Amino acid sequence: MSTNIAEIVPQSAIDRRAREWVGGFLVVGVLIGLLGSLLIVWQYHIDTDPQLIGLHFLALNAGYVIAVAMAQRLLKSFSIRSIALAGCAIGFASLLGLSLLAPPVSAPLRMLGLGFVGWAGGALVAALLYVLEPRFEESPALVANLGGALFGCGCLLATLMAAVTYFAQSVQIETALLSLVPLIFFVLYAANKYPAALSAVEHRAEQMAIRETLRDLRSVAAVLFSLLLFFQFGNEWAIAGWLPLFLIHKLGSNPVWAIFALAVYFAALTGGRFAARALLPRVNHRKLLLASTTVAMTGYLLLSFTPSMAGAWLAVIVIGAGFAPIYPLVAESLDTRFSYHPGFYNGIFSIAITGAMSAPWLLGYVAAYLGMQYVMLIPFLGSIAVLILAFLIMLEAHVMSGAKSVPEPRRRAVTVGKS
Repeated sequence: MSTNIAEIVPQSAIDRRAREWVGGFLVVGVLIGLLGSLLIVWQYHIDTDPQLIGLHFLALNAGYVIAVAMAQRLLKSFSIRSIALAGCAIGFASLLGLSLLAPPVSAPLRMLGLGFVGWAGGALVAALLYVLEPRFEESPALVANLGGALFGCGCLLATLMAAVTYFAQSVQIETALLSLVPLIFFVLYAANKYPAALSAVEHRAEQMAIRETLRDLRSVAAVLFSLLLFFQFGNEWAIAGWLPLFLIHKLGSNPVWAIFALAVYFAALTGGRFAARALLPRVNHRKLLLASTTVAMTGYLLLSFTPSMAGAWLAVIVIGAGFAPIYPLVAESLDTRFSYHPGFYNGIFSIAITGAMSAPWLLGYVAAYLGMQYVMLIPFLGSIAVLILAFLIMLEAHVMSGAKSVPEPRRRAVTVGKS
């Protein structure tokens, strides 16, 4: 008598288990998105070298990249769920540890703690991309957009928690409360029996997929896609990392209102992505890209030169709304441009996170040598790079689709004629 898992486990239960794994991107958002507000909780806005502040972002990024590289190897020997549980456990422990490492504890110890936070995020992303492989193969753009939205919600949650707990005048409360998020998902994943998560990655299948990955990585589209994510995430995290510090130093903002302004940015960015997803079928993509980049650049100029908090809040909303459509626009290309393999997207997103953390690190030197008023002009230039790269991706896709539509005999005739 044969048994079929679909006969034993109801489809609704399978979907629920898969949804729990998609929800892991919320945890990643909490882990990666907390630093911008955490710097204010640690009182870094009072008298801290901007270059030292930038190094905190590099520490977070180093942990993330190391974790992804380690997870790629460990997933061949351990189940995907084991790696996810390790990520959640280290996320819980590192956030709890950061609650004990607030000033006057030495800054290198806090950077070490942030490295472990980044490690937790990287390990969890690696596990999520593998366990959700069937979902990505079915509809990569849809899952990528949903994961990005949940990531934004995690960033928003971490920022709101910092703003609310700031009134308590206890730097231990925020990270201690946020540590409950990875703990909750640790419990969920420990009880989750989703079949794709219960085994290690098959070595033979992995070797075949790696060959596909190398083929994709050699393509022009993959290089352009990687560069676009590097600059776009860098632009977004220039705000996410430095907005509260910028508002406090340039406009004399109250620290709590500066953190709330960051929360408004994350809300505009995340909500705008949901709206952009609905607009994509109805709007010309090139026009939407040009309009969104122009709006974001206008917001940066407004933020750089506004003399009031009201203008700053308006600028933050404008920037978030301008950035919002870019990720969904790029995600649309995932359906047709690349074969899905978790290793490929682990590499792509590692490049994106590196861009996200490199921008705040670079802005530390800008603030130290040029002054805080120039901090927001750097991502203004980055937006121009994103616009150029996005148009190049669209052009490459158009050229490739045209080449595929030419019949093979005609293509040979054209080649012979040229020779």
